[in-house]
Amino acid sequence: MAHIALSGIRKSFDETDVLKGIDLSISTGEFITLVGPSGCGKSTLLRIIAGLETQTSGDVAIADEVVNKVRPSHRNLAMVFQSYALYPHLTVRGNIETPLKLRDLSHLQRLPFFGRWMMGARQKQQAIDTLVNEVAEILKIESLMERKPGQLSGGQRQRVALGRAMVRKPVAFLMDEPLSNLDAALRVHMRAELAELHRRLGITFIYVTHDQAEALTMSDRMAVMMDGELLQVGAPSDVYKNPIDRRVAEFVGSPRINILPAEKGADGSLSVLGLSLNQCVEAGEAQDVVVGFRPEHTSIGPAAREFKGLQLTVTHKENLGSEFFVHGHLGDGKHPYVTRAEPSIGESVSIGDILIVTPDRRKALAFGADNRRLTLKGLEIGEAA
Repeated sequence: MAHIALSGIRKSFDETDVLKGIDLSISTGEFITLVGPSGCGKSTLLRIIAGLETQTSGDVAIADEVVNKVRPSHRNLAMVFQSYALYPHLTVRGNIETPLKLRDLSHLQRLPFFGRWMMGARQKQQAIDTLVNEVAEILKIESLMERKPGQLSGGQRQRVALGRAMVRKPVAFLMDEPLSNLDAALRVHMRAELAELHRRLGITFIYVTHDQAEALTMSDRMAVMMDGELLQVGAPSDVYKNPIDRRVAEFVGSPRINILPAEKGADGSLSVLGLSLNQCVEAGEAQDVVVGFRPEHTSIGPAAREFKGLQLTVTHKENLGSEFFVHGHLGDGKHPYVTRAEPSIGESVSIGDILIVTPDRRKALAFGADNRRLTLKGLEIGEAA
């Protein structure tokens, strides 16, 4: 295991800048997720770490050694692909032991019939068999060892791909959207299995996904990327609760955060559609301000009577069993808004209903025209609207 550091990583294809100066430090044994929309550069960054792609500028260091010119096979990194990349003609055992045979056996020792009789071949094969059996036990695939990939389910193939990576005992696993081919229920199951596997192995995981749910549920830290830039790195709960950029706030969270235009007074006090937030920004800090509220930070009806609410016309509702999400438009219909509701409330809501929704002004997130987070402070007593 080893610390991995990226310094000033840039990548250009012709005139297109795909990565725009990425700096990232990954601790030994950490589970870090690179998350962002398609085309943001996260898979390119992973391939640069693996050595499968060459950066235009910048350095990749593993254990404090710059590996820019080190071949992928010598970086001791294991990559797990979206397609699993299993050999269809080999059994599960054959797939898992292949990287060990290529690494530990000579060309003559790998010959199908005569290789086993070469000097030292039997001892090496016994060591390979022992390691393969240990990995199979960890992944609980002992009963699948003589099957071929075509006889396996998607989740079983994923375990085999992980096993083939694990036997090499790499310093880090690099995973490029490994769960995207699975159905929704299996993805949830495999998220838990991957997180548990990471805890058991204690090896660095660098995981790429466009699914922010995977990043939120599995990671020690998540790195949010957009348009080739690294916008924010932090613990999932911190990135969700304290986004430093509007784009991060909008990407992380489902349903997405509600963004509303804010009116700013001469003293910096803010209001939204006539509703005072009882908070302000510095008077000269920003000209254009928007305010965000998470769906779970809004109540429906007279639950918060000390605050004036906003009028919501219901256009859609989602029944998720344990909770409802009520969609609608505020005021004149120009501002979409989503709020979470308890089943007892959500069941009684109908399309076309007009509700009063009250955002929790203490949870408001304000952003300037440059997308950067603004600091809010409460108004003094007597100043609130």
